[in-house]
Amino acid sequence: MTKILTIDSEEAVVERIVKILESNDYQAQSATTWTEAVDAVAHGQPDLVLLNLEMPVVHGDVLIEFIREEGFDMPVIVVSFPVEEAEAKALLEQGVYGIVEKPFEDKTLIEKIEHVFDIAKLEKDIEADTPADPEESEAEEEVSEEITEEGEEAEAPSEASSEEEDKAEPFLKQPSDLRAKSRAKMSKRKKILMYTVIGFYILFGIFAAMYFFTDEVPAFVDQILS
Repeated sequence: MTKILTIDSEEAVVERIVKILESNDYQAQSATTWTEAVDAVAHGQPDLVLLNLEMPVVHGDVLIEFIREEGFDMPVIVVSFPVEEAEAKALLEQGVYGIVEKPFEDKTLIEKIEHVFDIAKLEKDIEADTPADPEESEAEEEVSEEITEEGEEAEAPSEASSEEEDKAEPFLKQPSDLRAKSRAKMSKRKKILMYTVIGFYILFGIFAAMYFFTDEVPAFVDQILS
């Protein structure tokens, strides 16, 4: 059964999406904190992620970077309140397959999920049809060059047709291209920020334990906690 992970800090939203998914024969997983989200992505092996950007502590786009930098290739759909055009473009560059704006209809969410699965399947089929043998690839390139040299007059219509296809199916071709680009340009800054936040909470927990269970607490820590 296809597994879909919902990441949202609002439990009411999570419960609603889980019901929608289960009523459409999907196996629903959920996470309401960034720690649960990281664990679910790493160990739950979801086939698709529904992500709310407005997560506490760690923003949703940082979780997207974590997913891509760790090598997970499952599709991600942002389910959030309306975002600005510039932010939507940045999300696509991170490898997001689509955006569903809150509030949304049940049918809208399911249609987006099915559409994204169709795109992901098509991309995998294209990758499977791509020859892995360099010699085979070179041979095909040589044949292609010979055909081009023999039929130069047909080149212009072919290019025009290709441009029409690009305009007709921009969304279909966009995720794969942008995801490949994002892997090459992915910044480490937000990942460092996430680990910094983790370290802060670990240190805070240690100081809190020292405060409640021992009397040997540094003066500056005692002042902060008090």
